[in-house]
Amino acid sequence: MSGGHFGNGYEYYRVQQFADELEMEIQNNGKPDEYGDVQDYGPETIQYLGKQLCLMRQTAEIMRACDYLYSGDHGEDSFMEVVKKIEESYK
Repeated sequence: MSGGHFGNGYEYYRVQQFADELEMEIQNNGKPDEYGDVQDYGPETIQYLGKQLCLMRQTAEIMRACDYLYSGDHGEDSFMEVVKKIEESYK
């Protein structure tokens, strides 16, 4: 197996994709898009969004580990090892 236990399968991918799109928006803050529209948010907002971006990425990784646990790809020991590494990497 390789995940797919919860929901329609691979729900964590949608969170990762959202985070990727948000990261692009943050990087393009203050720059015109292909239509000439500009989203220009202040530093406080961009900083907040950056913090949320990290939480989203961490959440997506933990969601994937949970999915693998319930799909039988992880045992409890390897699951706990993986989530501890994920949490450490985001400190």
